[in-house]
Amino acid sequence: MRLLRKGNGARATTVSMLDLTRKRLLVVAPHPDDEIFGCGGLIQRVKAEGGKVYVLYLTVGATKDFSKKGSSGPDERIREIRRVVKRMRIDGFHIAFPGDEYMLQLDHMPQRTLINEIERGRLSLETLKPQVLAFPSFADYNQDHRAANEACIAATRPVNGSFKHTPRMLLEYELPYTGWSPTSGREPNFFLPLDDAALSAKREALKLYASQMKTKKGPISVYASEQLAKMRGVLSGVDAAEAYVLRRLLV
Repeated sequence: MRLLRKGNGARATTVSMLDLTRKRLLVVAPHPDDEIFGCGGLIQRVKAEGGKVYVLYLTVGATKDFSKKGSSGPDERIREIRRVVKRMRIDGFHIAFPGDEYMLQLDHMPQRTLINEIERGRLSLETLKPQVLAFPSFADYNQDHRAANEACIAATRPVNGSFKHTPRMLLEYELPYTGWSPTSGREPNFFLPLDDAALSAKREALKLYASQMKTKKGPISVYASEQLAKMRGVLSGVDAAEAYVLRRLLV
């Protein structure tokens, strides 16, 4: 939700309309590090308010990239996941489709397989019954992210609550490079203010994904994440923020 500002002519006070007290958050992350780039601040906020956070990583595999090292392997990335989970106090995680045959190829997987994992898998809407679901934007050049978005939209289609669980809040998160996309995405309409504690938690967690950090000031970097947070803060009247597209909110 956006912020309310109130005051009596003196110093204004910022009040959050978003109550995350003891809520359950499920983050769908196509790859390790998406969850921190996209909603590290939200994760920190839910934990600070006594809630629980779970991350469903869709795939982990070997990748080649344009970095000095040139590649990263699944064992290295899983070690990074475990360090991030401990640092952010995440309550549980699951890797749905490990292996090189799935990495960067989720768009070739039957959509029903992805939907079923999100709806009924080991860490899913039915097993966790989260009040908040966060997933990547469709306005992303990465094919795995777009496949994940489509699956999440299908998994949360309108249906009678007596038949299946539907999260009350659906959020599409962005990454520093989301604007570089062949598709046009909707402008963010939901801003989560990030205080110093949230920014610090997000920064330190991203550093643990060392294998994925490329150039210091490239889009996949701590620098880019912080610059995006400052820009989103400017757009919402605070020092820093994470921005989302709110797809559904039941109040």
